[in-house]
Amino acid sequence: MTKEDLTDISRPEEKIKEYHTDELTVYWYPKQCSHAGKCWGDLPEVFDLDKKPWIDLNKASTEAIIKAIDKCPSDALKYKVKEGVQIDPAIATGPGSVDYKVAPTEFVTIKMVKNGPLLVKGAAKIMDPDGKLIKESNHIVLCACGKSDNKPFCDGSHARK
Repeated sequence: MTKEDLTDISRPEEKIKEYHTDELTVYWYPKQCSHAGKCWGDLPEVFDLDKKPWIDLNKASTEAIIKAIDKCPSDALKYKVKEGVQIDPAIATGPGSVDYKVAPTEFVTIKMVKNGPLLVKGAAKIMDPDGKLIKESNHIVLCACGKSDNKPFCDGSHARK
């Protein structure tokens, strides 16, 4: 899999940051990040906004990193387990995996976060006004306040402005 395979076709300008260990590659899509803090809340030693680079994969086990990334509400963090790595397949196939397939659901759930974004759970497609696909995922965080610089997605501006 190449970096180009991971870039959303409707957002070719998006820069993807990569972080590596012998077992894992982590991809961060900054423009998709809603800065909800699930990653740094679970693993502050790995995800530290005060450091550059802000992700240090050597500070926790591969399994712990995978579990934290699987909780990312915006799909801004993804992982790929490298070939030959001995890891429980049930752990490495969650929603944070680049190989995760969006499963159709009977219902899409949209949760309103008080003074925050809209959390979309379930197979959903976001289309631009011309009908072009912007994002297809089962985890989407949409701006509800109108302050995001990355509309329709939340970028955490509601908490900063």
